[in-house]
Amino acid sequence: MSYKNTTSDTTISRPTPEAFLKIARQEERGHLRIFLGAAPGVGKTSAMLRAAHERAAEGENIVIGVIESHGRTETEQLCHGLDRISLVTREHREHQFQEFDLDATLEHAPAIVLVDELAHRNIPGGRHPRRYQDIEELLDIGIDVWTTLNVQHIESLNDAVARITNIRMRETIPDSLITRARDITLIDLTPEELIQRLKQGKVYIPEQARAALDGFFNIANLTALRELAMQTMAERIENDVRDSMGIHGVPGPWPVRPKILVALRGSTDDATLIRATHRMAERGNATWQAVYVDIGNADSSERSELEKSSQLIERLGGEITVLSGESRVGELLDYARRLNVTTLMVSRSENSFWCNWQRSFSKQLLRKAHEFDLIVIAETERYKPLHRMKRSLARLSIREWLLPICILPITLGLSLLIDHMMALANLSLIFLTGVLVTAVYSGTRSAMLSALLSFLVYNFFFTEPRYTLAMSHRDQFITVFFFLVVALIGGQLAGRARRQLVALRESRDQTQRLLQFSRALAVAADHASVRTIGMSTLADWLQVPTVYLELSPEDEAPQVTESYPGLITLDNTAKQAAAWSYHQRRRSGHGSHTLAIQRWRFIPLVEGDTTLGVVGLALGDREAPLDHSQEILTDTLINQLSMALGRTRLVNDLGTAKLAEENERLRSALLSSVSHDLRTPLASIIGSASSLRDLDDQLSQDDKRELLDGVLSESERLNRYIQNLLDMTRLGHGSLKIERDWVSLSDLINAALNRLGSALSDIRVERDWADNLPLLYVHPALIEQALVNVIENAVRFSPYDGRIHINAARQHDDMIIRITDEGPGIPEYLREQVFDMFFTGGEGDRGKHGSGLGLAICRGMIGAHGGSIDAEANSGDTGTRIVIRLPLIDSEGIKQKTEGEHGR
Repeated sequence: MSYKNTTSDTTISRPTPEAFLKIARQEERGHLRIFLGAAPGVGKTSAMLRAAHERAAEGENIVIGVIESHGRTETEQLCHGLDRISLVTREHREHQFQEFDLDATLEHAPAIVLVDELAHRNIPGGRHPRRYQDIEELLDIGIDVWTTLNVQHIESLNDAVARITNIRMRETIPDSLITRARDITLIDLTPEELIQRLKQGKVYIPEQARAALDGFFNIANLTALRELAMQTMAERIENDVRDSMGIHGVPGPWPVRPKILVALRGSTDDATLIRATHRMAERGNATWQAVYVDIGNADSSERSELEKSSQLIERLGGEITVLSGESRVGELLDYARRLNVTTLMVSRSENSFWCNWQRSFSKQLLRKAHEFDLIVIAETERYKPLHRMKRSLARLSIREWLLPICILPITLGLSLLIDHMMALANLSLIFLTGVLVTAVYSGTRSAMLSALLSFLVYNFFFTEPRYTLAMSHRDQFITVFFFLVVALIGGQLAGRARRQLVALRESRDQTQRLLQFSRALAVAADHASVRTIGMSTLADWLQVPTVYLELSPEDEAPQVTESYPGLITLDNTAKQAAAWSYHQRRRSGHGSHTLAIQRWRFIPLVEGDTTLGVVGLALGDREAPLDHSQEILTDTLINQLSMALGRTRLVNDLGTAKLAEENERLRSALLSSVSHDLRTPLASIIGSASSLRDLDDQLSQDDKRELLDGVLSESERLNRYIQNLLDMTRLGHGSLKIERDWVSLSDLINAALNRLGSALSDIRVERDWADNLPLLYVHPALIEQALVNVIENAVRFSPYDGRIHINAARQHDDMIIRITDEGPGIPEYLREQVFDMFFTGGEGDRGKHGSGLGLAICRGMIGAHGGSIDAEANSGDTGTRIVIRLPLIDSEGIKQKTEGEHGR
């Protein structure tokens, strides 16, 4: 159901701004032409290539971006004679793929480019994941694009195609591209001819063709898909007709395609009218739609009948639109012209008792709807005027009865007080004021009742002869008569103003509520927050309890995961209705046609093929049922809730996918690191040990010492690597304990250099710091290990006989340690990544520069002390400077620091 606010305009005699705006938007960008087919093999690509040859012969700058020939020789032959843009090669899962080169096409900037298979999914590595996004970028800069599309890849037809073929298409394109296309060419082929082409090998290679004939390509599937393609083309042609009418200012309708519009009145006859419209549309193969014009005076009975009609229309496969305006006839005709409707269907209607002087709705249409076929259905119940008066009086509420009866004595009393002071005509103003007050506070019907009662009282008490309804003077008769006319007209106008004011307030309240709800959902960070906001908002507005149910993998039925107010449990009947709604994706419970005898109404939240959950509303607890506007607002709020839940679900899925990708990267890096950093020293140790054992007699003492030094060096290297792994594990689990002690920076650096030993044999180390540097209150072993990792990393990247400069200085309340090497340096975009685990600059286990753990461990150890470590460019042309910042703690702050760490 949709809701529209319109203003009446019964004729369209000039071009519509919407049509011009649509044309302007198309002209300012590139044009899209789609060759549409029911299935692969109907000849879309061949037709596109033949049309391209015709345009090329006319001198058009047209090139081939990509053509998916699938090995078909005839398709490749049609490509000859047309310029082609070279494809780009991308690697995916150890295979090479040829893909459309978007950048080369943008650089070439042809007038028209052929890009086959609009729904194609690109190989990872390009700018866009989908080919239609490449095409949108081309269109946005003004390049025309021709492409091909099978009807099963249109997003809005995805469910229908799945039901027909039992295959869910994953590569779909948004319907907005169909709307954006300037031209759509339908390439049609009968199912028999297509199957014959398949058997001849003109669509797929023989092995694929046999599988296709056994599955997708059968007569039933192809016939149904062919009809879908024709329906899509027919809808596009109908839209083009409406646009053409709007551009040329044609008032319409043009009877291009039969379309029936049924006008509802909120009466018991609407059900009969809807069924008759459905039967007529089925017989005439026409589309149909229902419309209700709300002029602001609908009572609860009309709203109830309208809700019943909406449910009936939904069951029959139609849709209903609610318009808002002042004139039912004007709004209906204006809407019918805009939709290019050919036939109007209404029920024969009689006016209410209050408006008997007006033409009936059906008679007004018969008088004004000259351009439409008008079908009037007989009423199921006929009422005589007296019965209609009784019905109208019975529909008055207590407020509509009470206010005229209360105001009338007041106006009568005032008139009796000043009767001797004023003329008869002036007394009518007092009664007229009472009618207007009644209209403002109770509406038109109450004002009409007040006007009639005031007319009788005015006549009875103030005309001669008094205290009778007879009038002896003609001027008094004229005065009383015109008082009644003015009172009726004034009451109608005041009642209409009241209705407009009430409608404006309701619209403002609904807009404000939707805005607040949207803002609250926008800032909700997770699934639980969205649930809580949704349930509390619906409960506060509807004044009923609300629940939200979800199905977890370990449960057999949906369970309540959110409720408001407080904790709410459902009985077995309600649980059964909720489970039915979850699995069937349809409403159930109160006000529906499934398990309706209960207080709860359950509404499923569906996103694509997934049911997110079920919202339960205890509408049976309300004193009055929801009116039509409340139903619309409820549906809108629930739709927003569904989109917000879908957003959080997508965010969670992306987070999970990112985490899985990161875990996979770390696993691969760890395996690669272990295979290199464990295997290499072990191989060296094994080789040296075996040489000592097998060649002991042949080796000199110097050779033996050299082999033993190698064993020791590689063992220390292996020990450092294992220590790094253990330290990183402890950092990751938060189990690394900081046992602080006072230590000088000189002792830490000397200890680190001694541990590196022979690794520094080919490197010059320069030390630069003042003798009076303050002591550090740190965990000595951890900071020493961090320094070892940084210096060892500098050694690895330094050239032979290179220089490593270590500088330290106090800066405010921090100790700054700078370690500079003369290596190749780190590019600016990689200076943060070098502190990630297992980052080796893309070399993996083939690199000579270690496992990529050292600097990551340094950041963890330094960070555990409240410090920081960063990579900077050296002041010269080469080299890297690692800057370590450690906070200095005075003796007064030791106790507070220690207590804080123990508290953690």
